Amino acid sequence: LRRLTYKIIHLTTIVLPAWQNILCELQMTVSLMPRDVVTHWNSTFNMLEYALKHRKAVDTMTQKRDLGLRKFELTDHEWKIILKDATLFFSHSMPNLATAIPAMDHIEKHLTTYVHNKSYLQSICSAVSLAKATLNCYYSWTDSSEVYCITMGKLNFTALQLY
Repeated sequence: LRRLTYKIIHLTTIVLPAWQNILCELQMTVSLMPRDVVTHWNSTFNMLEYALKHRKAVDTMTQKRDLGLRKFELTDHEWKIILKDATLFFSHSMPNLATAIPAMDHIEKHLTTYVHNKSYLQSICSAVSLAKATLNCYYSWTDSSEVYCITMGKLNFTALQLY
């Protein structure tokens, strides 16, 4: 998929127009497959997720002999591996409330300690204060989240609200 993405993006006179035409024929939004970049967090997952959603377009693209992309064609077994990898990546890498809130509390505790530590330069303390302010924004977003309120038992439901 990485190599196919590279070809689609960089062969702008042959492969890119063919990709765009295939997406149009399949009545999909014309877009580029995200590139997997080592320095970009989550780019592998983004590429795999996109490929799974656009499987028919990817298969059609790689089956066209005149484009010279047959070597990038994926078997059904390879598609199953991609689905499994994407599913495992998503399920293992995304924190849930049970882990995110304690992690935020832990970070906040350490930031508070560093802010009040006089052995650090004022510039370091200022940077830590900014980090703490950013973390507090996440706290407020969490507090206003319906999922958080349900988890913490802060929402009262009536029978009518559930329908």
